Amino acid sequence: MTLCLGNYAQAQFGAVEEQAEANVFETGFQLEVFGPTVGVTATFPVPAEWEDQKVKLVGKDVTPANASVRFVELDGTQQARVDISRLAAGETAQVVLRFEVQRDPIVSPGSPESLTIPNARNLNRDQRKYLLPSPLIESRDAKIVELSKSLAVDGGSNWDQVQAYYDYVHQNVTYENGPMKGALAALADGKGDCEEMTTLFVALCRAGEVPARTVWVPGHCYPEFLTKTADGKERWVAVEMTNDFPFGQSPETRPILQKGDSFRIPGSRQPQHYVKQELAIRDYKGTTPPVIKWLPPPGKEPPRPAQ
Repeated sequence: MTLCLGNYAQAQFGAVEEQAEANVFETGFQLEVFGPTVGVTATFPVPAEWEDQKVKLVGKDVTPANASVRFVELDGTQQARVDISRLAAGETAQVVLRFEVQRDPIVSPGSPESLTIPNARNLNRDQRKYLLPSPLIESRDAKIVELSKSLAVDGGSNWDQVQAYYDYVHQNVTYENGPMKGALAALADGKGDCEEMTTLFVALCRAGEVPARTVWVPGHCYPEFLTKTADGKERWVAVEMTNDFPFGQSPETRPILQKGDSFRIPGSRQPQHYVKQELAIRDYKGTTPPVIKWLPPPGKEPPRPAQ
């Protein structure tokens, strides 16, 4: 019997406690089986190096001895892949990876009115993809395109224009936890959680030729958009879509697991909105289903309100 066990809990990676600027983040899984088991493969995202984050693997606990761990890069995101050849009935496999993570605090630009949006023709290949539609971000749909045009700010700065997209989402989408449904559904329903608010903001940005992408942390996601400073340097500006934080500010300090919203996953024909926690078993002989526990556990937790 072949089994596929994954985390489909609204695309999130678990609620964790607040962590210091430099902290150790643990991730992995525990698998308990109740019959002879052959061919276990588990994959899950792990923190990766970004311009605003440094990562170092500092420890791991891996059992049984025949388990192997390797890392695969998916569009800048790191995915851990664990292969276990076999487990005996009643045996428990456990893989815990510990990363030292240092990420920069999210600080609003000092002179936001001086920021500009890069011309699409000057973007490199990696940046240009953040102007394209992606799963659940239907930025070329006529409704999204027309809405983006209607929010044009005459005579304002680029910062004012992007803030108009932000303000629209805040004023027209009520925060409500639920299944992941995407930008068009958020627009139609007028409600959604961090994922829907993020997808709609990103879709409006891309329709308005503003490069934007999703940032995934344990239990949450938020968007960021690409700008250029007065001296020509590129700067990604993070935006918190939940709760009432000023535009361009966020209290988020959790480890960054992924940046982006269109990933080519080995074995999947279609691009995926995010890199999931997944586990598959090629042959399982137990009469009782196996038990998989992910670390951190699935869940949602928006940032705390501003003080």
